[in-house]
Amino acid sequence: MPHSQPSPRVPYRATSTPPRTPLHLPAVPSYRAPQREYPESPTAGIERNRELHIKPPVFSLGQPPPPRKRYLPKFIRSPKRALVYLVLLGLLGFTVKTAYSHLKGKKVLSLGWNKRAGEGFFGGLGQKSQEEEEEEYDDGLCRFVSPVEAYQRDLHRLRSLFPNSHIPSSPHHHSHNHNHSHTHSHHTYSPTGHLIISDDPDAPHPIPQLLSLGEKRWEELLSRQSRTLSEAVKEYTRRYGRKPPKGFDRWWEFAMEHNLVLPDEYDRINLDLAPFFALPKEEMKRRMEMVENMEKTFTLVIEDGQVQIEIRDPGGLKWGGTLPRAHETSNLLKGFIKYLPNMKATFSIFDQPQIYLSWARRGSLIDLGLRGEVTTHLHETDDSEVKLSRSCAPKTNFRKDPGSSEGKSFIYDSLEAGDPCQSNSDILITPLDQFHDNPGKDPIWEEKSSSKLVWRGSPTGISMMNRTLPWRQSHRIRLHHFAANTSQDLMEFMIPDLGQDQSFSEEGDDQLGDEHQRGKIQYHASPPPSSERQRQEKDKKSMSAPLKSLEDEYSTEEVMKFYYDMKLSGQPIQCSEEDGTCEDMRREIQWAGHQGAEELNRHKFLLDIDGNGWSGRFRRLMSTNSMVIKMTMFTEWFQPHLIPWFMYVPAKLDFSDLTDIMAFFRGTPKHPELGFDETAAALARNGQCFVQRMFRMEDLQAYMMRLFLEYARIAADEGVDMDLTLSDIDIDIDSEKQDESADYAEPEQNELQSTMIDDDSGVMSQDGLDQSSEEYAESEEV
Repeated sequence: MPHSQPSPRVPYRATSTPPRTPLHLPAVPSYRAPQREYPESPTAGIERNRELHIKPPVFSLGQPPPPRKRYLPKFIRSPKRALVYLVLLGLLGFTVKTAYSHLKGKKVLSLGWNKRAGEGFFGGLGQKSQEEEEEEYDDGLCRFVSPVEAYQRDLHRLRSLFPNSHIPSSPHHHSHNHNHSHTHSHHTYSPTGHLIISDDPDAPHPIPQLLSLGEKRWEELLSRQSRTLSEAVKEYTRRYGRKPPKGFDRWWEFAMEHNLVLPDEYDRINLDLAPFFALPKEEMKRRMEMVENMEKTFTLVIEDGQVQIEIRDPGGLKWGGTLPRAHETSNLLKGFIKYLPNMKATFSIFDQPQIYLSWARRGSLIDLGLRGEVTTHLHETDDSEVKLSRSCAPKTNFRKDPGSSEGKSFIYDSLEAGDPCQSNSDILITPLDQFHDNPGKDPIWEEKSSSKLVWRGSPTGISMMNRTLPWRQSHRIRLHHFAANTSQDLMEFMIPDLGQDQSFSEEGDDQLGDEHQRGKIQYHASPPPSSERQRQEKDKKSMSAPLKSLEDEYSTEEVMKFYYDMKLSGQPIQCSEEDGTCEDMRREIQWAGHQGAEELNRHKFLLDIDGNGWSGRFRRLMSTNSMVIKMTMFTEWFQPHLIPWFMYVPAKLDFSDLTDIMAFFRGTPKHPELGFDETAAALARNGQCFVQRMFRMEDLQAYMMRLFLEYARIAADEGVDMDLTLSDIDIDIDSEKQDESADYAEPEQNELQSTMIDDDSGVMSQDGLDQSSEEYAESEEV
């Protein structure tokens, strides 16, 4: 197995943790020509790596192919033939150059030599252009680009529409009193995963700040990844306070063979399984046998490198999705099953969470597991209804005041924002529903005919809607009515301030002409500068100033028609015919026809929203050339690898931020040309790269292989050592653990308890793997 030198490491910090100090977007630099795409990160390009003699790791996105020996073609290896061919090429070049030189007003066909003053036709022989050098490193897959650089180009382009506009004021508001206090206005990172918008008029627009944060997260993730097995084992021990499971070295070989981009980012598996380390072995065995006989489950039996499907509940077969899901999951294991010990794993047939564990009990179990102890409280409950607030920490808003609101905000951390309080305790797996769906014919970004946000779907979200449930508050039904609103009431939303004056006067000159007047904003030119030098200085300051925001308003109907095409399609499902709920739905909802993938792909913006559980169409949407806006409250296996505001745009399930997001990327009804279109295209490109590089079948197999190795350890018989041993690899794990446990074990434990990522107790279901469907009862109500 190839080895590489240990890489510099950035101190680990959970991706959900915001910066400790406010993040201020640096001033936009003077405009420069578009930079090359970067294969691995926005700042670590091929040219820079060459200059610094940096060798990419084996899993790097910029890994070059093996060098090939270059030979001249056979027909010019003879010196005489080579000379003849060179003379003929020179004559041909001279003839072509002469033929086109007399065409006035048209571009001269230079064939490259006009760009090399003094070099002549042969001066560039043996030299490669920048594009040719990049082609050597092209692996045929999508390459990530920088949304921040795209934003800067967009900003320059849009501000160029107002060359004489006033200079935006400083992004910081300074106030001084007799105590000389100094206040900086900025947006606030909330622990709930939201960036709370400042009401200070001098505060910068929040979306550039979120774009910068997303790119910084991506850079940080890449910079701290292990590059050797030795590094990976040390990082595992540091993060989780225990040795890796037996077979981890085989998993690492699998990861390197298939070029995993982020091989260290599997915290989700540890968070799901950590509470099980506190269960006595005999109790774990008892629960495994119990769930094998539960209704609506299937069990995979792995023995001697073969897998068999076992279904003990005949009733589970009545649903048509049971066998397909069982076969897809068993087929997924075949890529690595030879590395797994004999074991069993039981799955739920459903695509929605089923297990909820109280915050106090979860923390207690994780604490015991980290200390190598087991619990003596084995009493279980299997209630059909649970008090959801018990899953939350005592000081959370959902426990203190469920109706509280933080005000206007955007999501910066989709995991925390999806709370309450992070949904469920199931063990997540990698479902294959719709994984192989064809994205259909997909125009490139510039050729898409619509800039509306589009969605079509069925009214899933509540398993069985009836008149005893508030089904009208289901997220998909609310989405339909939100977009179908034809009210004439004014709707106010945030727009970028591109240097225009806000004026309600009808006498001002519109800098772009009368046709560029908008709802309540007009563009006015400032008095011309007194000198050319002053004008240049003003232009420079105007272009480099941070972007701020304004409030704009239109009628609700106009807003909905301009930005959205989101409708329920088909007919009522999952509703009661007996009590008239289905009939109510038929009457109240204006149902749209079905739209295929090709028809949806003509839109630049695609919406993804939860159904009964996670959304199966997300991978297909991300594989297109469109930007994806995702609304979800469910944690998925790939979430640590999916970076918001770098690969997609997260949005809230109450839709309060949706129009602000669309106004930034698309412009306004009167001025669609004032949207950050290239920035949206960059996000769309990165979403597509995420699918091609990080959402492959190999990525699903890597996750499942690591999950099954971990699960095999907690399911093993008493006395069987399932830890990675020193005979497997040449590294002193124990000494590494002793050196770093004092620094990392306790903070890691605190983080597990405070971040509240969904784990434990659970059934491995299509959202998680079922191990027990009970919730521990304990008198810890707060």
